[in-house]
Amino acid sequence: MISFFLPGGEDLARLAALAPDRDWRDFLVGERAWILQTYCRLTARGDQALELTDRPPFGDVVIFHAKHERYLRPIAGDLRHAVLVGVRADNREPLSADLELVQNAVFADGRRRVHLPHWPQPGLVPRDATRGTRVERVAFKGFLSNLHADLLGETWRRDLESLGMEWICDATDFAGAKTDARAVDWPNHASVDAIVAVRPTARARVNSKPATKLVNAWLAGVPAILGPDPAFRQLRRTPLDYLEADGATQALGALRRLRDSPDLYRAMVENGFARAVEFDVEAVSRCWSEFLRVTLPKLAPGALGSALRRLPLAPRRAARYCVRLLSGRPAR
Repeated sequence: MISFFLPGGEDLARLAALAPDRDWRDFLVGERAWILQTYCRLTARGDQALELTDRPPFGDVVIFHAKHERYLRPIAGDLRHAVLVGVRADNREPLSADLELVQNAVFADGRRRVHLPHWPQPGLVPRDATRGTRVERVAFKGFLSNLHADLLGETWRRDLESLGMEWICDATDFAGAKTDARAVDWPNHASVDAIVAVRPTARARVNSKPATKLVNAWLAGVPAILGPDPAFRQLRRTPLDYLEADGATQALGALRRLRDSPDLYRAMVENGFARAVEFDVEAVSRCWSEFLRVTLPKLAPGALGSALRRLPLAPRRAARYCVRLLSGRPAR
């Protein structure tokens, strides 16, 4: 049995019955997107060897989100015989984990740290193809803290208006479990003609971010103008995958190119649809199935035999912290 650990005092029976594409607002924050959504997606495919739980007893494998590592410490004695798989997401390395899942390949080593792609936006609604190659509605969909300051003010909005474009800032403040899901409509791309997503210049955690905005744009049939994130560059094969910009000036230039070149617009949309099949729900489900059925059994014996794993949870975390410091590997 594989246990998906989701503490927090909520009704797990209700959560387990959710359908991500119908109930997408319940999957807005990272721990829900990774732990709950994975459980719901895989059980919907017919995998019965999974459980969603917030307490012992646990299965042979426990998959948890890095934010929830602190909930494992009081019940460490119940975890002695389980392989702990920590999902780092956009957080510090979960030092209690025997194996770690990372959402882009920056930290992956194929031994203790394994890369799995992030799920695409649940319930995604693609662009209305009858809009053709027009570039009139430009959108950002995400958390405000992930948007470059140049794209937050009235100057940016006026510059877009001068190009005949409307700025749709479909965003909200991140507040953990209290994030207001009612304030956004992230799946809906029906009337979006271009996506712009450039992070703040001094964003310290850019290496830990996934390529989700690019994948969502491909799936939605919308050209994307994105910042120089490592996750985006890892997926880039041709200039048609996305246009890169590091601020408002380059983003405006890219939007002019799209507006003035219908052939470029069509080519980016067609290319995006072709690339999207590598990262859609079915593809990510296959990645998870391969990890659980092939990769995990192959790596688990090494994790179980690790000298560090013989230590109790607290000294094990301290030892791994020292190993990370000595190796110079960043925490995020």
